[in-house]
Amino acid sequence: MGFAALRAGGPVMVPLLLLSIVVLAIGVERLRYWKRWGLSSTRQERLLLDTLSASPAGVSRQQREGLELAQLELAMAQGEPVLEAATLIGPLLGLIGTVSGLMRVLAELGPDLTLPSGASVQGYGEVLVSTWLGLVVALIAAVLLRTNQGLRQWQRSRLELACLRAAAEAP
Repeated sequence: MGFAALRAGGPVMVPLLLLSIVVLAIGVERLRYWKRWGLSSTRQERLLLDTLSASPAGVSRQQREGLELAQLELAMAQGEPVLEAATLIGPLLGLIGTVSGLMRVLAELGPDLTLPSGASVQGYGEVLVSTWLGLVVALIAAVLLRTNQGLRQWQRSRLELACLRAAAEAP
């Protein structure tokens, strides 16, 4: 996508580009997080169980387990609200850009809606660039969001199972 296409998308392309950068940054951060987690998932499980076995006075095992799992879940869910918002905001920004572009095209066509003499229809399709970009941003954000949620749920289930096993083995 060149500068001409960005210019054709109108002023709404700036927020769309910023949104796409944010979505990609979150995607890279989540990829790095899950790669680190995957490389040390058994270590994470051991750390959780070690933390649970170190019993502070007056705190039950269930309370510690709930607290530890909640803290891990927060780390796993980082960026999800932004991705969720991007799935909604991206297409809407794109639609705003397309509508404003169509308004510009209709103004150029005049009240009779005819092309000026010597003009071609080529280039009028560029008003759809912002909708295209908005949909692409939303699609990428939705894929990242669902992937992160799936990985988070899978890891939480694994950790809960490990906690239940440890509780069953405890004296």
